[in-house]
Amino acid sequence: MSRKIKEMLRLMSESLSKNIAIIIVLSIISYSCNTLKRLPENELLYTGAETSVEGEAPRKYKKQVEDKIEGLAIPKPNSKILGMRLGLWAYQKVERGEAGFYAKWVNKRIGEEPVLMSDVEPEQVEKLYYNRLENLGFFYGEVESDTIHKKETGSATYVVRPGDRLMISDYTYRSYGDTTLDSLITAHVKEQKIILPDQPYTLEKLTTEREAIATYLKENGYYYFVEKYLLYTADSIETAQDNYASLTLSVKQSTPEDALLRYKIGDITVYPKYSIKLDSGSSKTDSTVYKDVTFIQEDTFFKPYRMYPYLLINEGDFYAQENEEFTLRRLNSLETYRFVNIRYEEDSVKENGIGFLNTSLYLSPTNKRAFRAELQGVSQSNNFAGPTFNVEYENRNLFRGGEIFTVRGKVGYQAQLSGRETSGLSNFETGIGGELTFPRLIAPGKLESRFRYSVPRTKANLSYDLLRRVKLFTLHSFLAELGYQWKGNAYVTHTINPISINVINLSKSTAEFDSILSNNQLLQSSFDQQFIAGLNYSFEYNKLIRAEKVSRFYVLFNADFAGNTISLVKKIGGESGPEQEFLGQQYAQYSKLDVDVRHYLNIGEESHFVSRIFAGFGFPYGNSESLPYSKQYFSGGPNSVRAFRIRSLGPGSFVPEESGSRGAFFDQAGDIKLEANLEYRFPLVSVLKGAVFTDAGNVWLKNGGPTKEFSKNWIDQVAVGAGIGLRVDIEFFVIRLDVATPLRKVDGNGNFFWQDNFNLGSKSWRQDNVIWNFGIGYPF
Repeated sequence: MSRKIKEMLRLMSESLSKNIAIIIVLSIISYSCNTLKRLPENELLYTGAETSVEGEAPRKYKKQVEDKIEGLAIPKPNSKILGMRLGLWAYQKVERGEAGFYAKWVNKRIGEEPVLMSDVEPEQVEKLYYNRLENLGFFYGEVESDTIHKKETGSATYVVRPGDRLMISDYTYRSYGDTTLDSLITAHVKEQKIILPDQPYTLEKLTTEREAIATYLKENGYYYFVEKYLLYTADSIETAQDNYASLTLSVKQSTPEDALLRYKIGDITVYPKYSIKLDSGSSKTDSTVYKDVTFIQEDTFFKPYRMYPYLLINEGDFYAQENEEFTLRRLNSLETYRFVNIRYEEDSVKENGIGFLNTSLYLSPTNKRAFRAELQGVSQSNNFAGPTFNVEYENRNLFRGGEIFTVRGKVGYQAQLSGRETSGLSNFETGIGGELTFPRLIAPGKLESRFRYSVPRTKANLSYDLLRRVKLFTLHSFLAELGYQWKGNAYVTHTINPISINVINLSKSTAEFDSILSNNQLLQSSFDQQFIAGLNYSFEYNKLIRAEKVSRFYVLFNADFAGNTISLVKKIGGESGPEQEFLGQQYAQYSKLDVDVRHYLNIGEESHFVSRIFAGFGFPYGNSESLPYSKQYFSGGPNSVRAFRIRSLGPGSFVPEESGSRGAFFDQAGDIKLEANLEYRFPLVSVLKGAVFTDAGNVWLKNGGPTKEFSKNWIDQVAVGAGIGLRVDIEFFVIRLDVATPLRKVDGNGNFFWQDNFNLGSKSWRQDNVIWNFGIGYPF
């Protein structure tokens, strides 16, 4: 192309850009003018308020003041999108009867009435500002307001001058006259130190102190005590320093008598099979007393000695709110019950100024047995999709102690829907498994007392799965596990399986698959070592349940160790060698650690920034050159780096010799995996959501040659992609479609490069670089 032609194209491009910019500006002005011309007569459109904090005194606390008064200026002006009051425009169109389909659609979703200057009440806003200043201890602040009127719009300004801040000179508790009550409050004030001398006076601190004392008293028997019975008085006259006050806490003299009385737990009655019939007395019941607790139930629905450990409420103990909450949580964790309720009834008898609360626990069972059958359209992370039929039987109270026995079966067929390199593959799979869960700790010693927040569960699992990958092989998998699961608190869950045995038997392999293995010794080793015995542990920290929080974290850590116990036993027995076997099978030895960290940042009500980092490291040693194939990491696909097909990344800068080789499907796995994802999710229409994302990552081998091994230059082998997505989100069910393209990938010579030629008009380019991903649920 000649220089003159290039120059002409450049001038045309610049002219087009300028014209587009002019059109956008004119459109914004047109929208704005149209909305301003349609206002009621003699009215101005309110465009918002500007608030400033002034004065020398508040410099140290200026940020606190700004945070407290932020958003108090009311009303809120009409919202803008790209400088246009689109919601107001649509509303006005509808009101005048001039709306077309687009205006009606916009009005239904974001339409807004005009916010006018006549709606602005500066005096009310000033009162809100004064209130927030006093809450922070600024009792002599000043607030000035003004309104600005232009030709068609108006605004407001507020100037806040906090002045001097009230400080606390000393803080004391004035005795009420009740020895026990006074000693408890005094001890709490001294130990917790929520309010201290030389701190600013703030309503937040005072409120926190009152709530903490009321909770502490409830933990020590004061069942009816609440924070409103506590009173603060501040005296600034007797203090030596200016702007200092002496703060005193006391119990109100008008506090009811029952709130000043300590209560102990009286008789305890449990109804393990409560129903309306039982309440009306029309059902036959039996009464059993176990360790001072009366169990009333029809026959024996739940064995008393099995339920007793769940109760942290004991006869003769002072009432404690925490014991009640923990008892409720522990009983609710039993899947045997649908509802759990605790009721207290005050006994008329009092002894030495102590009241008694007779306690009843009403437990309403759920259906004991359940049977489920479902036909699913399954989309797996490896791009295999197809129908799967699942059946499940569950007994939620097998031995009348809350035990859950579950039997599951499945039959499925999947074919790989995308990916030219792996086309033609299909799976037939079937399996059956049984799981028995005991809602208690089955282990040597008495460890239950160490778990107050929740009762650990003991799980035993036994399963068999058959996978037939057509034209390649048949795989038999046996799994046996024994482990424990418990919650440390509302956000933390621990799972440990000290016994985990997985035996995988490869059979009926075809000549094609044998050829794939014979050409790759490391891959063959990963399929040979299919006796995996060891232990695994996972730690989950889940703050996502706090949906109202702006910033939330999720962390999942897994540790998996295999072969060490077997190796130790064989060494003690005098056996050694490079390829040791156990029960006729070569067993695997490795340590595997990985962590998945996710951060969710709310942007408005429905938009979110979600970031994720995954790091996984497998260390084969002793009897193993690489991780077993079922334990290796893979990269690419709908839940990974979405700009690359499943298992098409790595290890390192590895490039398959034949682009259509099925061997690449198995060969592109690793012992080490690093990934990072960033996604912006936003609403579109109703249940339809949108997303923009970028992903990066790869896998590597610990042993496998310079192009495949993890090294200090690993960052030079990281693939990067970006894309957009659509999701149908019906709260409990999400269907996802993502399309992505590589930004950084490996060429045919094993070198990574940044792609700068996005030739969407080329069919072959689209086939290689436009990757579609279909999934169920969000990727992370």
